Amino acid sequence: MTTQVSAYISNETKILFENFSSKSGQKKGFILEQALLHYINAHQELPADIIIPPSITVSKEVFETVIMAEQEPTQALRDLMNEDRD
Repeated sequence: MTTQVSAYISNETKILFENFSSKSGQKKGFILEQALLHYINAHQELPADIIIPPSITVSKEVFETVIMAEQEPTQALRDLMNEDRD
């Protein structure tokens, strides 16, 4: 038995969804069901603090001081990013 679900999504998500469906050859209903099952199972099985949301909202102050800061990467970050190249 199947049930129809209706939801509002952003235009950007709709475009990504349609492009993915077209390129992968998978039907939209299959993609949605798999995505919902993945999301629900992750939230049931994993601790909430390790689930990474698809977007993060920060204050204007955090955006300006952390995200837009013109800082050179630390040596630790450089080492981490070069780890696979060794």
